[in-house]
Amino acid sequence: MKRVVLAVVALLTAVSANLFAQYGTILHTAAGEEWLTIGSSIRLVGATSGSLRPEISPEEARTTLQKLGIRVPSAPDESPITYGGYAFLITQLFDLRGSVAYGLFPGPRSAFDELQARGLIPRRARPGNPVSGVDALMLLRRVVEEKR
Repeated sequence: MKRVVLAVVALLTAVSANLFAQYGTILHTAAGEEWLTIGSSIRLVGATSGSLRPEISPEEARTTLQKLGIRVPSAPDESPITYGGYAFLITQLFDLRGSVAYGLFPGPRSAFDELQARGLIPRRARPGNPVSGVDALMLLRRVVEEKR
């Protein structure tokens, strides 16, 4: 539990310029999930990047990002998101440009490889493994800090 609180506090500190009161709900939901769901990840990354309003519903979040040209996972919102899927959301929403491989073949695997090469994803992680809520928050904090 202490790790969850520290991750939430660190993320709040890192993105305080972009946060409003509504972000607390999104962060608390993500931190409490053993495996971050696709719906939660879409709202979390979308709101943190400034692409979505924090109060947006999960259905609206998916539709809005798709209208913006963001490729979101096609599985139901309740499904766990993989490290690869989460990395791909992050690279798209934070407009992270990377290696030639990512430029030629943008997708979950190349996004995962790109973020892992930058040291943002731990070496123990695999692209097909589900990401926990706490690990998702810590990865997002690292991305926000790198973007600064």
